[in-house]
Amino acid sequence: MHPLGPPVGSEDDTVRQQMAQFFELTSDGIQFLNRDFVITFMNARALAILSPSGEVVGKNIWESFPEATRSDLPYYESYTRTMNERVATEFEAFYPEPLNIWFHIEAYPSDDGIIVFFRDITEDKRKHEEFRKKSEEAERQRAEIEAVYRTAPIGLALFDLDDYHYLRLNNRQAAFFGLKPEEVVGRTLTEMAPIPGLRELFDKVAAGEPIVNFPLEGALVNDPDEHRYWTVSYFPVYGADGTVTGITAASLEITNQKKAELALIESDKLAVVGRLAASIAHEINNPLESVTNLLYLAKTSQALDDAQGFLDTAERELMRVAAITSQTLRFHKQSTSPQAITAEQLIASVLSIYQGRIVNSGVEINLRHRDARAVRCFEGEVRQVISNLVGNSLDAMATGGGRMLLRSREGVNWTTGERGAVITVADTGSGMSPEVLAKVFRAFYTTKGITGTGLGLWISKEIIDRHRGTLKVRSREGLGTVFSIFLPYEAVTR
Repeated sequence: MHPLGPPVGSEDDTVRQQMAQFFELTSDGIQFLNRDFVITFMNARALAILSPSGEVVGKNIWESFPEATRSDLPYYESYTRTMNERVATEFEAFYPEPLNIWFHIEAYPSDDGIIVFFRDITEDKRKHEEFRKKSEEAERQRAEIEAVYRTAPIGLALFDLDDYHYLRLNNRQAAFFGLKPEEVVGRTLTEMAPIPGLRELFDKVAAGEPIVNFPLEGALVNDPDEHRYWTVSYFPVYGADGTVTGITAASLEITNQKKAELALIESDKLAVVGRLAASIAHEINNPLESVTNLLYLAKTSQALDDAQGFLDTAERELMRVAAITSQTLRFHKQSTSPQAITAEQLIASVLSIYQGRIVNSGVEINLRHRDARAVRCFEGEVRQVISNLVGNSLDAMATGGGRMLLRSREGVNWTTGERGAVITVADTGSGMSPEVLAKVFRAFYTTKGITGTGLGLWISKEIIDRHRGTLKVRSREGLGTVFSIFLPYEAVTR
């Protein structure tokens, strides 16, 4: 029987023609196979898809394959089952050369054999494979990001805006509190970190203002007696409508670094005191010798007026000793609150300690002060900076004397527009080469051999940075060096 039904002219001719029209118009390829697996009919779509295989109508679909390899064909089992068991089968299979096509195939039993509907799904497969690969890549990246987030050496957290509850945090952030992340989720910021001013910082971020590299210090709920230090950055999280929906936080704990830095600062203070010891002893020894002589003269004097004059002079010498002692005692004393002091007072207090060394070295001091306004700062720290610079200048002129210029004036930080005091320490000493100048503020770098610690200028810059100021240097080998300090008038506000 014809695969499309009865011959032309029968009463079913219209039906046959409709079926033929359907077979030709459908987007599926259609094959009829007789019981010997010979292709008896292919519609236009099937012929177009299988055209690379050449003429196939009238051929057995297995004849080009050795019998030993037929069971390896992707459609052999399904076609055989449909043919023998008279059941419909549906499957997907890849047809290799010369087609290189993925098909979705449906096989149905018929009176004369089987009818096969097949559709080219190569593009769908390609898109599916691309989607699968992208999904796998996205999952891999998500897993990598999650691993980085979880094991990052800095604390990471996400907060809501409702009293700043922890929504998510990594292991490092939870370790600040000695807990696991799941033990912190749901708790509030101030519950875990009752640090003054921290909530106000979050309020700013919630209003859309990022906080970047902010120095935070205080105690946490798990150890209220330990003072700790962090560098923190807080950023607003925006929703699709542009409103802030949360806050992300990145926190790097620098407690150990801070303690080491403070220890180095204390170490340098001791080193400075050691370097000044000879000068201080000389400064005290001279007036004490004078006092001894004056007391002897007063004791042996026959005239009361002369004795009174000797005693008055001795008193002045003792007051000088007392002043030197007072300056020495407070030289490195760290106050817990800032003080207002002028640049002239800071310079004078340093020179009083170095007076003996200045005289002995033959260095001429040239002073000029054009700014009488006080700077609010930690005077002990700033005095330490000026002492380092004066000491280094004296070292640079140790062999042949020279001139040291000490200046103060009003200046402006042109980056911020803030006004402040500019203190200049310049000398006519040996100067520095470009190579030395490039490393001058590096910790432990020194040109003084075993007599230097390499900490003085590094710590000096750290101190000035903490006062929101700047420390700059200019130098030419053989021509001298100029250090310039800028301190805002309100260098420290609390």
